[in-house]
Amino acid sequence: MNKKVIEAINLTKTFSENSNIIEAVKSVNFSICNSEIMIIFGRSGSGKSTLLHLLAGLETISSGNIRFENYNFEDLTLDDLATIRRSKIGFVYQFHHLVPEFSAIDNASFPLTLNGYSKEEAYEKATKILSKFGLENRTNHKPNQLSGGERQRVAIARALIHDPSFVLLDEPTASLDPETGDFVRTFLENYKKEKKISVLLASHNMDEVKRLCSSVMMMNDGSIIDSGAPNYLIKKHGRKNLEEVFLELARAK
Repeated sequence: MNKKVIEAINLTKTFSENSNIIEAVKSVNFSICNSEIMIIFGRSGSGKSTLLHLLAGLETISSGNIRFENYNFEDLTLDDLATIRRSKIGFVYQFHHLVPEFSAIDNASFPLTLNGYSKEEAYEKATKILSKFGLENRTNHKPNQLSGGERQRVAIARALIHDPSFVLLDEPTASLDPETGDFVRTFLENYKKEKKISVLLASHNMDEVKRLCSSVMMMNDGSIIDSGAPNYLIKKHGRKNLEEVFLELARAK
């Protein structure tokens, strides 16, 4: 039986806005096993990004708990979470979040610098991973000198450079052209097989769901409305495809 890498237990996140309490994530329960790619599928505003931020320790939990490897998030300080994130978790934002003053190689190598690598060691590893993304001739370019697709590839390289066991990606191909998006999907497929990492990817792109995932978790209005292997969900609900399954469940909710 595959070992659980991360598990969410009654996970809830609330925000206060104009004296109103908003539940962005509502009592979510799920787990991801070793070497699994799971996709959170849902419309914009369904709570996908907030859930990813919670799992990466970037947002505080309102209630519930997250178990990651041998850690309970409820027992950890913010410094503890930052240390775990630097060593074991990779995170890719929807909009790259590169440091504008840094070159591509400085952005990609930054996590290694935080982890105590020398500049020479960090640069050597960054050069190798940027080359895998076809960026060997762009290492000294700053973000404003790179295309949108190149910036996102640098961001993914930065998330993977410290060899994390768990990687979270928030709509990583949403702003990319089809060719670059396909390149990123292929890279993730191969990297997952090579490194045996676990991946959680938020998307509303059905091509990614069909291409990448071993399981899909459908999210709407902060809640998980169903989850499972794509073919299982289609058969369970008697629909032709996952889009129809999602629309049926979203309407029912």
